[in-house]
Amino acid sequence: MGSVLGVDYGTKRIGIAVTDPGRTFVFGRETLERQGAIDAARVAAVAKEEGAELVALGLPFNANGSEGPMAAAARAFGAAVGAAAGLPVVFVDERYTSIEADERLKERYPKDTRKRRSLRDRAAAILILRTFLEHGPVR
Repeated sequence: MGSVLGVDYGTKRIGIAVTDPGRTFVFGRETLERQGAIDAARVAAVAKEEGAELVALGLPFNANGSEGPMAAAARAFGAAVGAAAGLPVVFVDERYTSIEADERLKERYPKDTRKRRSLRDRAAAILILRTFLEHGPVR
């Protein structure tokens, strides 16, 4: 086994989290502001820096389980990250992770919306990794 990099791919930011090599613990890392064509290379660099052997990327299904335009964008981004990093990429159902992350952050920072916004994507990446560890990838 080795560590897994968790990625929450959003329209404005990319949240990053990583597991320990034994895949027991999950740690939030950073939030990258989207910059376009270089985003996949930036995530690949973080994967290399963290010693990741696998990338678990959140796949945003619609509430009814279907895939929409953002899921297609996430799949394309996953392919780009996999090519740039030379690592396998698996997809994880991330329905409601951003909402759940925001709810958890509200408990800790009830009045600081700026702080919550800065941590939301990283917290969602943590939830994506936890989902992967508990349930595995989307089949």
